[in-house]
Amino acid sequence: MRILIIGGGGVTEELLKSVNLKRTQVVVIEKDPNKCAEIGSRYDVLVINKDATDISVYTSDISMVELDGVLALTNKDEVNVFALTIAKLYNIPMRLARVRSPKIAELIMRLNLGVPITVPSIIADLVKGYLESIGEPVLVTEFGDFKIMKITLSETDKAVGKDLKELELPSDIKVLLIFDGTSLKAPTDSIKFMNGYQVFVAAPKTEDVIRLFKG
Repeated sequence: MRILIIGGGGVTEELLKSVNLKRTQVVVIEKDPNKCAEIGSRYDVLVINKDATDISVYTSDISMVELDGVLALTNKDEVNVFALTIAKLYNIPMRLARVRSPKIAELIMRLNLGVPITVPSIIADLVKGYLESIGEPVLVTEFGDFKIMKITLSETDKAVGKDLKELELPSDIKVLLIFDGTSLKAPTDSIKFMNGYQVFVAAPKTEDVIRLFKG
């Protein structure tokens, strides 16, 4: 996969930490020479020191037709919209942009420029997910007799402070994943369930999950 990233700020650095750079070829456009040097020294990516609104970036410096995706991650909405517009002209299939303004996000969607990512909406969705699943499990999907549910633990819940062995779950109830607020974790005997954790569980009955995790 070949990805073009516009902007070399904190969001880009966090992304580069998690991307498998052996499988993904990444080009970063950044106008700050100091940031360019920093990214180039830390990651195996091509860094181009130019302003992303310079049209020569797209006509001369990069082979746009070979790209699979463009991620516009600067802190300026107008620059990110510009980059998505160029990407759409080249029919690049994956187009995402970080935007601050909800109106700009709506414009991007209406013009079919790509997918806008707004931090407030992401936070709102996370909070909504926590609130919905604190009282009782939220059904994610069903497989045969089993339900996949998401439940959020609060401070007074029975499972908080315990590990998997201490919960003594019956054989028909399985913990699939645990979200600790920053990352998804596979369940292991050493992980303790803490306040605020979101737990994805497979079980035949909702009431059993409530009893075992909430008390």
